Amino acid sequence: MIDIKQIIMSNIKINYIELASELAHSRTLYESGDICNNEDEMYEIPDSKCPTHDLHYTEEIQERFNNWYDYYLGEINKCVVND
Repeated sequence: MIDIKQIIMSNIKINYIELASELAHSRTLYESGDICNNEDEMYEIPDSKCPTHDLHYTEEIQERFNNWYDYYLGEINKCVVND
């Protein structure tokens, strides 16, 4: 008998880090309406000559993101099937 789950799982490549990052970003954006009105307000530009070079989360947003990232990566790792 063919194990469909094994076939499907063996053919799908998932970047766990990227998945956890995307989920954490979305969740952080969703829950951050108390401190920002839109996604652009999640970021700050440090003192730099090239403003697009060093765009990063504000300190509070980074802390929220880190918490969700750790949560989602942990949940993803629970689901990883290693044969």
